[in-house]
Parts: sequence; C-alpha cells; structure tokens
Amino acid sequence: MCAIPALVSASRPNEPITPERRWRLPHTLVLVFGVLCLAAALGSLVPGGSYLRDDAGRVLPGTFSYDQDASALRGVELLLGVFLAPVRGLIASADIAAFVLLVGGTFGILERSGALEAGIIQLVGRLRGRGHALIPASMVAFAIGGAVFGMSEEVIPFVLLFVPLMRKLGYPPIIAAAVPLVGAGVGFAGAMLNPFTVGIAQAIAGLPPMSGWAYRSVVWVVCVTVGVVFVSRLARRLRVPVPAGAAIGDPSDDDGAEPAALQPGQAVVLALFAATIVLIGVGVWRWQWYVEEIAAAFLVLGLGSALVLRLDNHVAAEALIDGAAQLLPAALVIGVARGVVLLATDMHVLDTVLHAAASSMQRVGPFVSLAGMFGFQSAFNVLVPSGSGQAALTMPIMAPLADLVGLNRQLAVLAFQLGDGFTNLITPTSAVLLGSLHAAGVSYGEWARHTWALQVWLVVAGLAVLGGALAIGFGA
Repeated sequence: MCAIPALVSASRPNEPITPERRWRLPHTLVLVFGVLCLAAALGSLVPGGSYLRDDAGRVLPGTFSYDQDASALRGVELLLGVFLAPVRGLIASADIAAFVLLVGGTFGILERSGALEAGIIQLVGRLRGRGHALIPASMVAFAIGGAVFGMSEEVIPFVLLFVPLMRKLGYPPIIAAAVPLVGAGVGFAGAMLNPFTVGIAQAIAGLPPMSGWAYRSVVWVVCVTVGVVFVSRLARRLRVPVPAGAAIGDPSDDDGAEPAALQPGQAVVLALFAATIVLIGVGVWRWQWYVEEIAAAFLVLGLGSALVLRLDNHVAAEALIDGAAQLLPAALVIGVARGVVLLATDMHVLDTVLHAAASSMQRVGPFVSLAGMFGFQSAFNVLVPSGSGQAALTMPIMAPLADLVGLNRQLAVLAFQLGDGFTNLITPTSAVLLGSLHAAGVSYGEWARHTWALQVWLVVAGLAVLGGALAIGFGA
C-alpha cells in the first residue's frame, strides 16, 4: 500500500538479538533525527547566508550574501531548537501528513475488501498454462500497482503465491521473487500518479500534484520495459525444463485450479478505484486540486467501498484506522524532516549549502547537474529508504537548487523519483526487498549476483529519460 518500503518496524521487546538485528541500520525516524542533530551542529560551524526570494518563495539566482550579523543559535537555545524542530515540522507539514494518513486509511479499507489483491490474482490465474505470457503480464499488473498506489509491502504475499507457480514452470525461486518485486519496483520508480512519492515531492516543491503525468507515463513505459525484458531474459536463462504434465493448468494438478471468481462487490470497488483516479486527474487539471482535495477524494473512495461491501461500521472504521496507522511512521518522518529544514533556515545555513552546491553544479552544465541530482538521490536512498521521508528531506534542497542551476523543479522531482525507486531493488536496507527474498527462500547475495546488471540497465534508462526530459523542456 504505502510507498515507504523501509520504515523498519520496531522490534518486539522479547525478541532475541540476532546478528542481523545487531548490524541493521537504525529506524528511518532515528536516522532523520540524526540528520536534524547534524544540521544543528553544521549550523553552529558554517557561516550563515541567504538568498532573496520571489513572492512564490523561489530562490533568486545571484542574490546570495553572507549574513554577518545573523545570530546563530548557541547552547541551551540550540538544544531547545533541536527538540522544538520536530514539533514545528509536524505543524508546518500538517496538510501533507493528513494527506498521507487519510490516503493510507482508504487503502486500509481497500485492503480489507480484498479487491486489489483479487484483481491481480484473477490476472495471474487466467494466465496459468500460458507460461510465456505469465511473467510479462504479471509484471505489468504489479507495475500498475506501483505507479498508481505505491504498491510495495503488498508484494510479499504474492511472492509466496508465485513460488509454486514458477516452480511448476521450471523457474527457480529467484524468479518468483523477481516478478512481483521488480514489477512493482519499476512501476514505483516510473510512477505518474503515486501519491506517496510524486504527490508529496511535488507538494513540497510547490508544483501542482500529479502534474507532468504525460511524460511520466512515457518514463513508466521505459522503466517497465527494462524490468520485464531483464526478468524475462533471466527467467529463460535459469529455467529448467519440466515435464508437460507438471505444467500449471494441467487438470490433474490441484494447483492448476481456477482462482475464485471476483465477487460483484469487489468488481464495483475496482471500478470506483479507477473512477477516483480519473476524477483526481481531471480535478488537478481543471480545478487545480491540491493535497486536501485529493485526500478528500480518496476518503470518499474508502467510504464508498465500505458501503458497497456493506462493511459493518466498526469493521470499516478499524480498517481506516489500521491503514492510517501503517503510514503513521511516514507522517512522523515527514514532520521531523520538515523540522530539519526549519531549523537549518533559522540558523541561516540552508542557503549557504544551496550556494555551495549551486556553485559547483553551475560549472558542469544542466545535464550533468541533473545526473548529479539523480546520483545523489540514489545514494541517499540507501540511508533513508523511505520514499516520502526522502522527499521531505531532500526536495526542500533540490527544488531551489534546480532554480539556481537553471533547471525547473519538475526535473528535480523526476530525478528524485528515479533515484528513490531504482535502488529499492538492490539496497540491503529495504525491508520489502529483504522480506520478499526471505519469503522466496533466496539469499541477498544470490539476488545481488543475478540482478546487479538490472541496476546498470535502470541507470542507463534513467539517464536517457532525464536527458529526454531536458531536451523537450519537460516542466518548463
């Protein structure tokens, strides 16, 4: 459901300490608070400075000056500022946090309905016995989920479903993991509508939510094509022929039974979901909807789905609360990350960092600058493997940086989503990646050995679509 693939859940109190737990990275929220402390330390050492800004808050190039008289925070005042920053950040980002929680609540109801899962299972089931089409068609279905609603954690149960399916076709468990994982991952990276990454990043950058969807649709097609071709080639290389009688769809095989029919209520919920996506697109285009209106549209979708399925009011309310609770860590990360920006602004250090980055990038040209943003977001995703958290931390810097180096903010958002999405498929800090591999019985070493080339393919594709966006003036 959510686009926060590596917000690692808190350990249970009595859970034994294993080597894996001992060496894993801290929780994303802890990492972001560490960045806050680092910003405070940096602010006490780096000279303050500032840019002039226009009425829309955009940085005006060439107006930077050091603030000789800026009163930097010191001692108790600095300590108080550090602990006030998350509170101020949550207040300042209340609209985005509310958006995340309400959309999460809606998907909690959709998850309770089973409609999204049933729709994918229907597609997979109808392809049984047609192994040549199973892999690409299934990956496209998962890629749509990644693009539209940030499908991430939901791939883990599908890995369990694909293990016996792939085994019947002669494919090893790594292919069972790759089909849903890579499918949803490339769809997530090339998303045109994902509210948890593109929506949040655009809101922070001051862009209309879901704007630029046409070119992003092209990016999605490119990313999905790369993922499908790679996994299909890998599957052909690793496949071991099996007797025809053991293939999926054989009537004598119990595993070949047709999946249960989609319930009428679930079909209506899927139709409502599609209609809501169309409505949001029209609302953004015609009526300049922002995060409040989009969140309201999702809320109507959730309540409408509950009515269609005749869910008991207690069941519907609990599903809404459970869905929102799953995204509560994301809302907190967004708030703390916004606090980092507020504290850095108060200490007059944010513009100093922007000035230093812009001075170095202005010497290398727009494409290299854009590629540098892409590379930075890719590397940063290893430390903060949370789409919404990374957007909250980096977009307040990357958006004005784009202004300073002559790039528009839509390009900065595109560099963010590609950098955030691609490395989710290889970073060892991704809980979804590790959970999916565990479900398939595949070690991380085996996965990295077989899929490192996919990262190369995706980086090349990412640079190509970024170059294309720059060439056509995307977002200008």
